[in-house]
Amino acid sequence: MAKKINPISLRLGLTQVWDFTLQNYGKLISWYVLLLLKQLQLKRVVAQIFNFNKFLVGEQEFWYYHNKLFLNVYFTDHIIKNQNKYSLILKNISLLIFEWFSLKVQLRVFRKTNWITTPDLLISYASYLLEQQKNPNKVLWQLCQFSEKQLNCTKIVYSSRGIRLVNLKGFKIRLVGRFDNTKNQMSKSIQQGFGSLSLMSLKSRVEFVSKELYTKLGSCGLQIWLFYEIN
Repeated sequence: MAKKINPISLRLGLTQVWDFTLQNYGKLISWYVLLLLKQLQLKRVVAQIFNFNKFLVGEQEFWYYHNKLFLNVYFTDHIIKNQNKYSLILKNISLLIFEWFSLKVQLRVFRKTNWITTPDLLISYASYLLEQQKNPNKVLWQLCQFSEKQLNCTKIVYSSRGIRLVNLKGFKIRLVGRFDNTKNQMSKSIQQGFGSLSLMSLKSRVEFVSKELYTKLGSCGLQIWLFYEIN
């Protein structure tokens, strides 16, 4: 009997490759946990540095090959305009990486001429809108409008069966927290979505991300699901 795949469960590993896997069986390897913690912290710090300088960061990938660590960072096309500031940021990040890891690290930056919708991109866009004091309902509406324009777009992904082409067929965006400046201290949830895709088929791929965002009224949680069909 077919089993439905929960969009936020570990069963997603049937059709896609995880960025990392941590299984706690028996004695926990402390050095591996420390390395994983440094990797997660470094990705967050790198994103904060670029966001502080008004650069929109997309995906960050760590590659390990022949005892070398490669950090791949992806940007939009318009970022290369300020060459002086761009070079200084890369130098600061290189020094930061050298302090965090004891092996040689090579920083590689890729420029994307056509930006395909990813959960990380939507999270960065939502964070920017909230920093501009945008109303959460307006933020949710703009995220949906942006995602609708990317429907049926094709991109290349790494799956458990190799490299595949996928088409964006739908999305769901949920925002939970306090949005109104009222005496009511209870949080509420707003949600929007478009399109649907069967979660019982191995031809379906789900990308999910969740992040806690901060506003002047408190913290709120943003959850994003992107539903793809594997060609």
